[in-house]
Amino acid sequence: MTIERRTVVRAVLVFVVAALAVTLFSAMTAQGATVSDSAVSSDISMTTTTVDIDPPDDAASEPAPTSYSGSNRFLQSIVNGLVFGLLLALASVGLSLIYGTTGLSNFAHGEQVSFGAVLTYFFATQQPVSLPMIPVSFVIGMPLVPAALLAIAVAGALGWVQDRYLWSRLRKRRVGLVQQMIVSIGLSLAILNFIQWWVGGRRLRLTPDIDPRYQLGPVYLGEQTLISTGIAIACLLGVGFFLTQTRRGRATRAVSDNPSLAAASGIKVDSIVRLVWVMAASLAAVGGILLALYENGTAFDAGARLLLLMFAAVTLGGLGHPFGALVGSMVIGLVTEVSTVWLAPDLKYAVALGILILVLLVRPQGILGRAERVG
Repeated sequence: MTIERRTVVRAVLVFVVAALAVTLFSAMTAQGATVSDSAVSSDISMTTTTVDIDPPDDAASEPAPTSYSGSNRFLQSIVNGLVFGLLLALASVGLSLIYGTTGLSNFAHGEQVSFGAVLTYFFATQQPVSLPMIPVSFVIGMPLVPAALLAIAVAGALGWVQDRYLWSRLRKRRVGLVQQMIVSIGLSLAILNFIQWWVGGRRLRLTPDIDPRYQLGPVYLGEQTLISTGIAIACLLGVGFFLTQTRRGRATRAVSDNPSLAAASGIKVDSIVRLVWVMAASLAAVGGILLALYENGTAFDAGARLLLLMFAAVTLGGLGHPFGALVGSMVIGLVTEVSTVWLAPDLKYAVALGILILVLLVRPQGILGRAERVG
């Protein structure tokens, strides 16, 4: 394990511990507020007079909602965890590729996830929209699939612009990785505030229709969830095929293993890095779109809220490993969803981050990472 990787792992551990403490504090605060509210409501109810009112006929005819049994809820949580893990992997794989080829921990990657979903909404919605600083409203109203493809293309172009005019120049000036990471934090805040200024803080739905649900044995799945899962699997298989079966993919893995040796063997490292930035931005946009369909909505900070989980998945799977993001994301997805069977949903991210800490204490290089000597 190199010194740089050890430093990154320590930084992630500190960040995770802080987030874990904040999550636990927020959950306890929310629980205390709930208890206080219930106490106040009980006091109020003691001073009021109750009057029996007959329910309307249509309300009496509705069947009572059925609750999940223990085994069904557990199976549903496993399926939800697998789906969420696949979508998280699709959003995280670009983050892993960027770190593997450049050594940069890109904190602006979460905004690429948000940008893809927001752009799709901009192209597909039937509501009037406008561009920033242009006081003219209009309706584009494209079908969802062409709107998503156009948003992915724009996001990929943005990734090319980022590397062409920012990151490549910083590399040529031999700016350190820590300084580049700070630049990515500033870029993340700038893009986050730009998206909020553009679309506001409201929740955006890519499809106005109600998502129909299908029962597969004891498990329920929505139509949008099935579509998102299928597309995510196809995209991840495509990334795996590219990295293992194509010349550009093998060159990408060579640059990730040893950039100097790859350059000495004739590989154009700068071209590969630029391709990785385009791929990372495009895959992040796809992940953002599919997550918006899975969650039936998105917001300006959707990617920022997932950033910690994406870093956790990449670190857990193995920093810089081409397929580490997939393994780490599946673990994170399963842990977050299955933990809700026994714990409050507010604690599911805290449990996942706790698992990350335990794994890194036992295996600092991650699940698929290679142990390396220091010194």
